[in-house]
Amino acid sequence: MEILQIVAVGMIGTILSVALKKESGQFSLFIGLVTGIVIFFFLVDYLERVISILSQMTENTGINRGYFNIIIKIIGISYIAKFAAELSKDAGEGAISTKIDLAGKILIAVSAIPIIMALIEMMNNFI
Repeated sequence: MEILQIVAVGMIGTILSVALKKESGQFSLFIGLVTGIVIFFFLVDYLERVISILSQMTENTGINRGYFNIIIKIIGISYIAKFAAELSKDAGEGAISTKIDLAGKILIAVSAIPIIMALIEMMNNFI
């Protein structure tokens, strides 16, 4: 089971990070980063499957492919910003973490503008 491997990697990374935190804070942070990246690589195949299924659903329903790409981009921004913010928080940089969260939210809002405009146009056509 994939989840057992992911949990094992996470627990080993956590134990190593905690054990080394007092001796070497930088190395502890590095272990946290590497652990996160290893876990991400476990999930790449699953992410590809989800994107493929959503892509097929988009094609079957006739929804504009551009909107699908925007939604995937928004999800990517969300995950990347959350990962970076949590890493900054783990490093003790709460202020930087907050700025990364804010930047992610702004980029999501900007990325969503074409979809929002399409919804407004669709509502105007109904009226």
